[in-house]
Amino acid sequence: MLANRKYILYAILAAMLLCYGGDWLLRIGIRGPLGRAEEHSRQLRKRILARKALLKAIRQEKEQLAVWETQSLPADPLLARSLYQAWLVQLLEHVGMDKANVDAGQPTNYRGLYELFSFSVRGQGSLEQLTQLLFEFYRAGHLHQIRSLELTPSLGGQQFGIAIQIEALALPYIKRVGELGQAKVERLASDKLADYAVIAQRNVFAGGGGADALDYTRFTAVTYAQGRPQAWFNLGLHGETVQKGVGEVLEAGPVRGTILEIDDQDVILNIDGEHRLLAIGEMLSQASALPPGW
Repeated sequence: MLANRKYILYAILAAMLLCYGGDWLLRIGIRGPLGRAEEHSRQLRKRILARKALLKAIRQEKEQLAVWETQSLPADPLLARSLYQAWLVQLLEHVGMDKANVDAGQPTNYRGLYELFSFSVRGQGSLEQLTQLLFEFYRAGHLHQIRSLELTPSLGGQQFGIAIQIEALALPYIKRVGELGQAKVERLASDKLADYAVIAQRNVFAGGGGADALDYTRFTAVTYAQGRPQAWFNLGLHGETVQKGVGEVLEAGPVRGTILEIDDQDVILNIDGEHRLLAIGEMLSQASALPPGW
């Protein structure tokens, strides 16, 4: 009986050793190499993806470089500066800018990678002319950019002193010789100048002008002349004041309102078919809409 128990215990011990040993062999002999193979496979996939991303970036940079070469100024620094300066002068003449002047600085070479040119543009013109100037500038197929733009309003914001700082680049080994790039580029949201007319219409420099006239026109006072009330309005940033009677039209930029009624403290106007009540001291934008049928 005891011998049988001993054999049973030996059998159980052998089974336990076999179980633990089998698990150890499974981990060492199969799972270990399989895990290392999976990790190696993951690393290879990461390297493949990284190489694909690098190749894609190289192709994109190569394509971008090809575009820049078509927009670059000629490689000869003196010729490039002369041609681009002449192009700027023609652009100013094209838009009708007064007292136009273009100065060119000395080109700067950056480690043989590119040649940098600086230009200073000055002139006088309207906001419409400046809008056209910027439109033509950004459509031109040149490797250039505006670094700064300064406006000095005059004549109630109808004219501006304009100062623009421009940089242009020339890349080495350009095959095009003796001329600037002629292609147009799609830098702008629209290729139609008329779509940018709103810039001039929203002329916040003009006294009472522009689409923002509602925010700059204030109802200031009511006086009486021969018993008839007169409403006084301050138009815009430059303090121009007008007085209007009943039936007269108030013009503030593109906004037109007919005076319907004048009281001691308020006035009623018809603006675009809508009756609006405006109290003394309020901006035109603060006028309250009256109910239909008033």
